[in-house]
Amino acid sequence: MAANPLLTAQQALAAGRLADAANLIEARLRTAPQDAATLHLKGLLEFKRGYGAAAVATLEMASRRAPQNVVIFGDLGRVQAAQGAFSDAAASFRRALAIDPAALSEREDLGTALCCLEQLEEGAREYEAVLRRAPKRAGTMLRLARVRVQQNRSEEATKLAKEAMRIEPRAAGKANFMLGQAAMNEARYADAERDFTRAIDAGETSAETLIWRARARFRQENLEPAFADAQAAAKRPGSGGEAELLAARIAAQRGDIAAAVALGKAAVALKPASFRTRWFAANLLAPVLEREADVEPERARWREAVTAFAADLRLDTPERINEAAAAAQETSNFHLHYRGVENRREQELYGGVLTRIAAARWPALAQRPERDGSPRAGGRRPRVGFISAYFHEHSIWKTHSAWITASSREIEKYVYYAGRRDEAGYTDLVRAAADHWRHELNPAKLAPLIADDRLDVLIYLDHGMVLDLQLVAALPLAPVQANGLGHPITSGMPSFSHALTSARMEPADGDRHYSEKLVRLSGSASAYGWARLARQLEATPPAREERDPSRVRFLCAQNLSKYLPQHDLLLARIAAELPAAEFHFLGENAGRIERLRQRLGLAFASLGLDPARHLRFHGTLRPAGFFRLNLDSDVFLDGILWSGNNTAHEAIACGLPIVTWPGPEMRGRHALAFLGMMGLEETVAADADGYVALAVALGRDAEHRRHLRGKIEARRTAVYDDPGPIADLERFVTEQAETRD
Repeated sequence: MAANPLLTAQQALAAGRLADAANLIEARLRTAPQDAATLHLKGLLEFKRGYGAAAVATLEMASRRAPQNVVIFGDLGRVQAAQGAFSDAAASFRRALAIDPAALSEREDLGTALCCLEQLEEGAREYEAVLRRAPKRAGTMLRLARVRVQQNRSEEATKLAKEAMRIEPRAAGKANFMLGQAAMNEARYADAERDFTRAIDAGETSAETLIWRARARFRQENLEPAFADAQAAAKRPGSGGEAELLAARIAAQRGDIAAAVALGKAAVALKPASFRTRWFAANLLAPVLEREADVEPERARWREAVTAFAADLRLDTPERINEAAAAAQETSNFHLHYRGVENRREQELYGGVLTRIAAARWPALAQRPERDGSPRAGGRRPRVGFISAYFHEHSIWKTHSAWITASSREIEKYVYYAGRRDEAGYTDLVRAAADHWRHELNPAKLAPLIADDRLDVLIYLDHGMVLDLQLVAALPLAPVQANGLGHPITSGMPSFSHALTSARMEPADGDRHYSEKLVRLSGSASAYGWARLARQLEATPPAREERDPSRVRFLCAQNLSKYLPQHDLLLARIAAELPAAEFHFLGENAGRIERLRQRLGLAFASLGLDPARHLRFHGTLRPAGFFRLNLDSDVFLDGILWSGNNTAHEAIACGLPIVTWPGPEMRGRHALAFLGMMGLEETVAADADGYVALAVALGRDAEHRRHLRGKIEARRTAVYDDPGPIADLERFVTEQAETRD
């Protein structure tokens, strides 16, 4: 019996003998050019050869010749999905299922296509339908587990992954991978690293698995092994630039911005059409600067990249919209602000991109709701929403929670919590003060939830600090949307109508720094609580050892990103005039600490000083250790151009004299406000020389330091629990609610 040429071609195709398959297919098409089965094989051959568009066209032709062939529609959908055309793929899978509803592979692949379109619940329903027919299908369980991770339903994902591994032990690699993803979702990064390692040990050595383990290690600040994983992933097929991009982020976190930029360029070269890759590469910014001369070239590079990104940004398909939205929620220009220069123009450029993406992602929410101006006439209180991811032990809770907990019942408070941690003494206090508490981590659910509450005013307490909320913030979800300036940077977004600032901190010309309309709340704009500080001071343990009385301790408690190269020499000058000086820094990761240590070391060495004699780095301290360091210090050296807010409040609680040199923007004038509220402005410098002179004078005069401590302890009540800002906030909310459009 003669061999079936189509069967032989199919076998050759499956074995990878593409030339043999091509010869057989071409021979068949010469005699039967419209044969659906042959066209089907030709389409699969074209796909295997990398001709995706041609494969789609051929398979579409085959489907027209055989409109009841489930397999052809299924393969067409899979090729379309591989091309990223998930909407077309979903349509093809639906055609297949219309022919045969029991086609499990096509139903499963339909679920995957829907998930790629971010229609997660619809995709999950397809997976569940497959599992009802085939309850022991481990692969489908793992796909459903992935969806549950994306939906922040980690407990369900964990159960599904464990059950898949029980049913099919050979799926241990993929199941452990999903367990790692669920752990990442719950911020259990050590557990995630363990699970990803188990997946790798079980043979799941793909680039994706290595990338995820690198992310788990990155989150734990284990930068060297994270970098090694990212580099290893880059050598495997399927990385698609993602490994290079992650390696770039790790290098930037270490402070090696030259390596980060080079790796970012490599990632873009691998995926030049990817908006996400280009967005990541544009926002690779050094946490700790090496030289002041780097500032303008970095800003110019950033502006050029983001301007090009904005010009090329096409949001005309669901796939492009989803990719852009994912990029906007994964990185930001956060470190661009720590350069000592105004960034309003840059923020407006950045905010314009996010506004376009948000409007495409949620078109129904892109128009600002109108104000009816009649809450009281309608028998209701003005509705104000407060949104934050930091209603736990965090600086934002300390500076801004009183806006919720201390405000009166004259306003109806809707509180939206986008964070994971629930802490006694913090989260519960905010929850108890809320009229309506909404805990939602998923931006896609949070945005319509806020809109449905029909607020009069919506206040973001920490805009610019939370990646997941960037796009939500670009939507005008209330008639009045205010930037609470927990991160004291203008939003640059038209969605924000107002910015709530401090009357004492804001300079007279402060309006020019903001795209929003300024609302100056009295005092520091905060009602920072004294009772919690008092309890923490009372609980602070005694010093472990007696300190050297011949040394003078200057506390430099700011985030290391706030220390700029142009000010390094000021510390060295203080040490040159005061050889007993020690400068005590905190730091969140070893790479940044080492970068700053090296940079400061050069400044000290330039004056003939031994850096090791003067510089001390403590790493991250828990509250007890932090307050112990404050109590054991002699002078608080405020950050220059970016002042301390929380750190200054806490230094004052410890009676620590503060030397500050106010900057031209609000973020450089926090300590100035607090000292003014206490009537203790004698340690406010007018210029760099004054900053050095005040520090040296205080360092030399222990008696004057004791005198200042006494004054601070006697007057610090003026700084804490100030009711003025709360009254101003309520007045603002009421006035805005009563105003008609």
